[in-house]
Amino acid sequence: MLTKINSNGFEIYTNQIIHPEEFLKLSKKEKILTSFKTKVNDVKDKAFATFLADKRHNLKIKEGELIILRAIKDKRKFEFISKVGKWGRFHILKETIEVLGIQNHELIDFEVIRLIGTTNTLPIKEVIDLINIPNSKVIHRENDFITLTKLGAIPITLPRFIKITPKLIELFYLIHGDGSYQEKLYFVNKDSGLHHFVLDNFEEIFRIPRETWRVRLLFNHDSDAEIAKSKWKEVLNLKKEQFYPSISKCTLNTSEFGNLRIVIDKRIVAILFRYAFETLQNPSGKNALHALNGLLCAEGSAEKTKESGLHKITISYSSKEKEMFLKILAEVGLSDAIKDREDRFVIEGWTNCYKFFKVFFSNNIVPFNLHKGRCNNALSGFLEHSFTKSMDKYLSILNKKESMDTNEIVGETRHLGNSVRKILRKKQYLPFVRAEGRGVNRKPIRFSITPEGKEFLTLTKDIREVYNKKWT
Repeated sequence: MLTKINSNGFEIYTNQIIHPEEFLKLSKKEKILTSFKTKVNDVKDKAFATFLADKRHNLKIKEGELIILRAIKDKRKFEFISKVGKWGRFHILKETIEVLGIQNHELIDFEVIRLIGTTNTLPIKEVIDLINIPNSKVIHRENDFITLTKLGAIPITLPRFIKITPKLIELFYLIHGDGSYQEKLYFVNKDSGLHHFVLDNFEEIFRIPRETWRVRLLFNHDSDAEIAKSKWKEVLNLKKEQFYPSISKCTLNTSEFGNLRIVIDKRIVAILFRYAFETLQNPSGKNALHALNGLLCAEGSAEKTKESGLHKITISYSSKEKEMFLKILAEVGLSDAIKDREDRFVIEGWTNCYKFFKVFFSNNIVPFNLHKGRCNNALSGFLEHSFTKSMDKYLSILNKKESMDTNEIVGETRHLGNSVRKILRKKQYLPFVRAEGRGVNRKPIRFSITPEGKEFLTLTKDIREVYNKKWT
């Protein structure tokens, strides 16, 4: 895939992975170091030309150095990267020959782009410096951009410093959960919201354009696969050319719109993703919660029943992932709330689910927030749980006064006094309700809300506000 921009009356092309907006900025800001005219030799599909000796020596460019050149013909330019060989010889891309229509032995104008020796901006705190990717060549560009090249890989131009943000962490752990980054980078899911998140944030954070992604439909359903393909194209605003021609048959049944695999099949992207992800290993504090949220949206579930509301929260894992997941769960303080069921961790029981939500909402993070369906199930399931509703009712009453006796609560609830006393003195209520007195010698029991009870009311209020904002 070639990137094309229009600048100063020229059509400028490049084979780099680069966002068109950044390509335009660089083309306007980066200066021409020198220019020369030389003959192009196109033999046996290996075109080359010679960097003129006087120009090369004046600039002290040595054999083996990487340079950025622009070949020019008529009103077209093609920017590419080449290594200076013996006697100044450099190779020219096949795409350059084709796009510019260069003939064998034709004299062509070349520009050499001035490169900066290093970026002057000091890295801000909490960043990933992509200059440190092993076994790659780095060309410094303007605006703190770099071009990474690696043997056998297409060059990529992107920001040198990637700020570590909640979005970045969730993006990386989401792809770790439902994708791969070994030979090529891909992500698979049936939820269009997750695909939007991946596409949008790769463009925003790494400045990798959406057009770089290729798309394949994974399908096994009685409905029309071509209709499903058109639906994905429309929902994600994809181009027809981005789809692989064939549709892959799934071994498992899919929904009527199938699953979608989005792929960047350029090795350099998988390499930089793998390097950046390794620097995010063992996240701490709030970052660990964002990592867990990414995993929940990829490999989690929130199961509820009509009768009792939220039943359990699960996170599936492979044997290779188990240790990583355990470290993250321990870091966020949920180790004692999980049960290990061989291929998944399970959070079940009202107390454990309450702890799960409390950990997330106390850090202003909504669990499952990238996955609409699971988020809906989790939030509504907790609010609809019979014990949540009972607690919410009684604690809201107790929160009106410093303390209340049984008769006052009966007046508010219209329940029988024995029923109120029995409920509020249950073991489950102990952390949330304080009972004083024995109810003898005409000294009624007085109930009051505990600090934990007030925290519960704040939590349910926050959950309800988020739920109402998203789905009502």
